[in-house]
Amino acid sequence: MKHRKTDFGYVVRLQKGEEVIGSLTRFAEAVDLRSGGVTGIGTVHSVDLGYFESSTKEYTHVRLDDEFELIGLTGNFSTVDGKMLVHAHVALSDRQCRAFGGHLFSGVVAMTAEFVVVQSQGEIARSLDPETGLKLLDV
Repeated sequence: MKHRKTDFGYVVRLQKGEEVIGSLTRFAEAVDLRSGGVTGIGTVHSVDLGYFESSTKEYTHVRLDDEFELIGLTGNFSTVDGKMLVHAHVALSDRQCRAFGGHLFSGVVAMTAEFVVVQSQGEIARSLDPETGLKLLDV
């Protein structure tokens, strides 16, 4: 992983073999980022996507093992019980340019992945909302 500080936050580049969510979490911890936003593009494989079922309040997981274009990642950085949480959704494209998308649990960089991180001031935490079953931003 490589990164550079900018006027608005950071530019981050992940290298082949790095896992996206874990790497972005380690990056945020290393630079003491407590809240912010992230967008990104690149290529990934071994992807674990999720869809939150409101009726059961559980995620359905879909595993995609092929290589995909990461045509868009959008997400945010926040904390849960003081620990960094990267919450991200992705749009992926296969070799036939068919799209897949959902909550990103994990994905491994196939060649490279590039991210723009906008840093917010202070910490934004999440806490469990009993009605939805989700850990929502405390804003």
